[in-house]
This record gives sequence, structure tokens and C-alpha cells, in this order.
Amino acid sequence: MKSETDKLIFWGTRGGLPAGEITSAKYGLATCCVGLVLSDRHIIFDAGSGISLFGNKINSNDKKPIDIFIGHYHYDHLIGLPFFTPLFNKHRNIRVFLPKLDDRNGIDAIDKLISPPLFPISKEMFSETVSFHSFIPGNTIKLNANCSVETSLFPHPGQNCGFRFKRFGNKTLCYISDIENNSENTLENIIEFTENGAHLIIDSSYTQEELKSRRGWGHLSLNDIEIIAAKLPQTKIFLYHHDIFKSDRQIEEDAKGILSKHSNVRLAKQFDTIQLS
Repeated sequence: MKSETDKLIFWGTRGGLPAGEITSAKYGLATCCVGLVLSDRHIIFDAGSGISLFGNKINSNDKKPIDIFIGHYHYDHLIGLPFFTPLFNKHRNIRVFLPKLDDRNGIDAIDKLISPPLFPISKEMFSETVSFHSFIPGNTIKLNANCSVETSLFPHPGQNCGFRFKRFGNKTLCYISDIENNSENTLENIIEFTENGAHLIIDSSYTQEELKSRRGWGHLSLNDIEIIAAKLPQTKIFLYHHDIFKSDRQIEEDAKGILSKHSNVRLAKQFDTIQLS
């Protein structure tokens, strides 16, 4: 019988904006958010619109604390935060971890997004049990004696922080969205950060042809993922941050080549649940 804990859930898999077409529903309509359900806590990576779905699903009898890690401050990774209902629950302890990027404090981005005239309330409306914690990418954040999150900086407009979660002996889960391959070391840095990891959730927005007109947008191509997959054959790689304008059929067509060559690669689907142990 499978445990109810130690699992990964994809709450949002899109990039840019939530998709609105029913032809995109198979791989997801909500933006970036994945969750780890552990025996003693919930861990969330990014707060796109998908985090609101988690907030609505969480059992009211579940009193476990929630730790939220934000990778960067583009709105598709933040827009779900003020709709995350546990933030208003005084019986729920929540920590939000914010990387310092481009010498800017993350709390400033939160204050700008969640305030008039962009939003009707400010973060002061959240419960007093919600706290915000700044960190420098490269730091390791200890959540408890058996659980830590390593962090690293990756290239993206405004910079982006990747996360390497470790709990299960040598098994790890890495989350890196969004990244652009803009130097000779980018892919090697990803591989080094992810090495020996059991799972990798990674930006794979474009084909190589599409990338020709999207340089500087901050994303990887499927060709980049092929190089990573070949170097990490024991790591299960989830293609993530699907372009808003791509239908389910187009996502599958674009990924057909890499999926046929690399058995360790799969497409991330919203609501997919992956057992981690």
C-alpha cells in the first residue's frame, strides 16, 4: 500500500499565463507550482496560479506547516500567492523563502504585486503565522534535522534560483525553472547541481527552431534537455513550463523525439502525483 506522504504533485505546469483552451487541459492550464507532501510538512516550489488549487484541496484537518520557495519574481510564478487560502488561516504556520536576485530583495516584489492598484489588499491581510525569509542563492536552507534545500543561481532575465531538496538518504529532487542556455557553462552547471538526483523538474519551453526568435526570453530548448538527459540517465526528468499557446497535441509532437530517445524523460502534467519512496 502506497504511503500518503513522500510524494510530488504538479499543481501548475504552464509558463507565462494560465492557458485557457480546453485543448491544453491534458498538460495543464495553471502556471508554475509543484508540491511535496511529507510526513511532517508541505513544501511548495513557486506560487503560480497552481498554488490556489493546492490551497483549495488541502484538508482542513491537516495542520502540517507549509514552506514555500519562490524561484524568481516574474508574475507567472507569483500570481497565485494572494489566492492561496492557507495564508489567511491563523492555525497554519507558513514560511515563504525569497531569494535575493539582482541585488533586489524579494519582499519588494511581493509588496508591489499584492497591493493597490494591482491588487485590492496587501500582504498585511495574511495571518500573523505567515513569515517571509530572505536568502542568498548558494545558501543551504535547513528545514529540520533530516530535510534541507540547497539553492543555486541560474541565468534568466532578472536571475532565477534553482532548488535541490534532500530528505531520503541520497535521493533528491531538483526544481529549476526558468533558465536560458546563454553561456558555455550553463548546461554543465545544471548537470552538476542535479547530479545523483532522483528527479529533475526543468524548464523546456521551446524547440530549437522556436528558440531562434526567442533569445533573451530566458528558457531552454528541448535540444538542451537532450544533452542533460544523456548525462543524467538515472534521473527522472519532467519537462515543465509548457508554453501558454501550445496545445496538448503540439506539446506531444514537439517532445516526440526526446521521449523516444530517452526513457528517463516525461512530460509534466497538472495533477500528476509521483511517489518518491
